[in-house]
Amino acid sequence: MQNKLFAGCDVGSTTGKAVVIDSDGIQGMAVCQSEIDPEETAKIVLAKACESIDHDISPKDISYLIGTGYGRREVPFANENISEITCHAMGAFSCLPDTRTIIDIGGQDVKAISVGNKGEVLDFAMNDKCAAGTGRFFEMMANIFRMDIAEFSNLSLQSKKIIPVT
Repeated sequence: MQNKLFAGCDVGSTTGKAVVIDSDGIQGMAVCQSEIDPEETAKIVLAKACESIDHDISPKDISYLIGTGYGRREVPFANENISEITCHAMGAFSCLPDTRTIIDIGGQDVKAISVGNKGEVLDFAMNDKCAAGTGRFFEMMANIFRMDIAEFSNLSLQSKKIIPVT
């Protein structure tokens, strides 16, 4: 008999992400470009995450699903919606219990999150006006340099000089 499956579906401004877990850990995951309709993004990415496990698994086999991200309120099949800030803190803490700071570079904003010793959010700050330093900005810069985002990210790690970005 198969373990119960649980899922998280993050509908962001530029990508949708989904992960499927059971009591043994992560079983499947997927990332896709966001559609205009957040519900459609959630359906597509969740189906892809299920397919990454086994073609006999479908979203209807999920026992409980958490929706998060900007489009979380547009995922009608989610059992619960939790802000991405809280999800980041819980997720990072469960993987690395010594985590105290998280930087989330999203498609439209950047968030800095302070995490307590039990995985709770102590405080957070985010930009509210400028898109510089966001995921979309870095994607555009990678395109200008004719690189994919992974290659661009690896190149940045070789930098010898730090240049602040607003």
